[in-house]
Amino acid sequence: MWVDLVTVHAMKRDMFSAKTIMAIHEGIEQLAAARTAPGSNIVITQSHKNLFERLQRSFNNPSLLKEVGTAYLQEFRLPAVALKHFDLARQFAPKDRDIEQLQKSAALAMARQVTDLAGHSGLSEAVHSKPEVSSLMRKTVRINVGEARRHLDESADELGRQQQIVRKSGPVKKTSQRLLADFKKPLELASRMIKQTDFAGAFAALDEAQKNDAPIEELLAYYSRLGLAAFDNDRLVEALDAFVLTRDLRPDAVEGWFNCGLVYQRAGQEIDALACYLEAARLGPGNPKTWCNLSSIRFEMGNYEEAELAARRAIELKNDYARAWDNLAAALSAMNKLPEAAEACQQAIRIQPSLHSAWFKYGVVNFQLENFLMALEAFNMTGDNPDFFTYVLYYLSMIEARRGELDLALQKLAQARSADPENELESSALKEIAAAFTKIGRYVTAADFYSQVTAKRPDDFSAWLAQGTAFHRAERNDEARAAYRYATQLQPENSVPWHNLGILASDEGNLEEARDCFQREVELAPDDAKAWYDLGVALQKLGQDDESSEAMERAEQLVKSLSRRSSDLSAALSIVRRLNLGERVLKTE
Repeated sequence: MWVDLVTVHAMKRDMFSAKTIMAIHEGIEQLAAARTAPGSNIVITQSHKNLFERLQRSFNNPSLLKEVGTAYLQEFRLPAVALKHFDLARQFAPKDRDIEQLQKSAALAMARQVTDLAGHSGLSEAVHSKPEVSSLMRKTVRINVGEARRHLDESADELGRQQQIVRKSGPVKKTSQRLLADFKKPLELASRMIKQTDFAGAFAALDEAQKNDAPIEELLAYYSRLGLAAFDNDRLVEALDAFVLTRDLRPDAVEGWFNCGLVYQRAGQEIDALACYLEAARLGPGNPKTWCNLSSIRFEMGNYEEAELAARRAIELKNDYARAWDNLAAALSAMNKLPEAAEACQQAIRIQPSLHSAWFKYGVVNFQLENFLMALEAFNMTGDNPDFFTYVLYYLSMIEARRGELDLALQKLAQARSADPENELESSALKEIAAAFTKIGRYVTAADFYSQVTAKRPDDFSAWLAQGTAFHRAERNDEARAAYRYATQLQPENSVPWHNLGILASDEGNLEEARDCFQREVELAPDDAKAWYDLGVALQKLGQDDESSEAMERAEQLVKSLSRRSSDLSAALSIVRRLNLGERVLKTE
C-alpha cells in the first residue's frame, strides 16, 4: 500500500511527498526485518498498528512523524530509522525545538549502538562504496551528436536565409553578369564536392570563388554547409577549418565562434572550446544555447560553480530549455547539492520526458540520497539507451546489494560485466556487494569481492583496508595483516590501517607489535583519543606503567577538550564514540 502511495505521488510529480513516503516505507521494512531477526523481542501492539494507520492517512503530519520516530527510538531500538522520521518532521516543522532534541537523541543512540557491541563491533556497520560521480556526470553533459547537429543546422539555416536576402536585394543583384559567372561556377563546383564528401575539392573551389570576389554571405553559407557535412562524416579537422573560415569572414557573428566551440568540444580541446564559447557569449549575450554549452564545457573542466552560473543564465533566457536544466543538475550534483540537483532533473524531465541523460542523473542523485525506489524508477526510464545501459546495470546491482537482495545484485553484476567488464562502476558495485556480505556475516565471501577490486585496482586504498577487515573478522590473520600492510604503503600518512594492525597484533597476543602499531597511529593522528587509549592499554600490558599513564592522560584530555567544544551533532557523536574507549573497534575508513 505504501508503494502504491509512492507511485501515485510520483505520477503527480509531487517528489517531496514521494520521498517522504519512501522513507516511511523503508523504515517499516527495516522494522519487519528486525522483528524476524534471531533473539528479537520486538512486539507490535494494536496501538502501534493504529499509529501507522494514522501516519498513512497523514504522512506529512510532523506530530505523527515524531510519535512514530519515538517508537522506533525507545521501543523498537532502531535509532537510524527514528532519525529519518525526525528529519522528515523537521522539514515540516523547522521551528519545533523538541524535534531537534529528538534528532540528537537518535544520533547519540546510533553512536552508542556502534560502540556498545562486543568484539570487532566497528565493522558491524557495513562500509558502502562511494562511486565518484563527477566523471560519470561529465559524460552526460558533453554535447551529444544530436544536439550538436541541431545547433549546426540552425547556423546553416540562418546563414542560408542571409544568403537568400542578399541575392534578392544585395550586392549579388547588382553584380555584373561577367563577375557573377566568375564566382558562380566555383560555387556550383563546391556544392557538388560537398555532396561527394570531397572536402579538399570543396575548399579549393570556395577559395577560387573568394578570389573572384564572391559576396561574403555566399561564402558564409557554403562554408557552413561544408563544415556541417564534414562534422556529419566525423571529419573534425575539415569541419573546424570550414567554421574558422566563417569566423574569419565575419568575426562579429556569433555562429562562427559558436560552431568552432562545438567542434573543439567534440574533439576534446576544452580550452579552445571555452575561448570560442566565451567570445560567442560576448557577441551575443542573449543566446541561451551559448550559455548552455558554456555550462557543459565548464563542467568538463571541473569548474562546477561556473558551470552552475552558466546553466542558470541559459535558463533565465529560456526557461523551458531542458538541456540547460540537465546541465544545472550535473553541476549541483558535483557540488553535493543533491536535493537541488534532483529538482533540476525533474524540471528537465518535465520539459523533455524523453531526455535520457536527465533520467539517468535523477537515478544517480536518488541513489546518493538513498531513495532507492525512486532511483530504480529513474534508471528504468533510460530504457536501452546505449550511452547509459551498462551504467544502469551496475547501479541496479548496487541498489539490490543495499536492499539486501544479494541474488539479484549478483545477477545484475553478471549482466553488467558481460556488457562492459572494464566499466568504471565495476569496483563500486563489487564493494557494495562485499559490504552486503559483510553485513550478514559472510566475511570470507566479502573478502573475495574486495580481492576482485584490488586485483584490478591495486592502488585502491579503501578496498585493501576493507579486504583486511573482512579477513580479520574471518580470523584469517595472515591475509588480514598482508592487506593492512599494503594499505600502509599506499597511504603512509593514513593512521587507520595502523590502528587495525594494532588490534590484530593485540588479538594474537603480540603486545610489542601492538604497541609499535598504536605508537605509529598516534604519530599520524595525535588528536585521536581512541589511539592514545589503545596505546596506553598496550603499554600497561607490557609493564610500562609510566608511559601508559601518560598515554591514558592524553586520551582523557582530548575527550574533555572535545566535549567542551561540542556544540553540534557531529561533535556529540564523536564524543560518544570516544567515551567508550574500552572497546576494541576496527576502523574501516
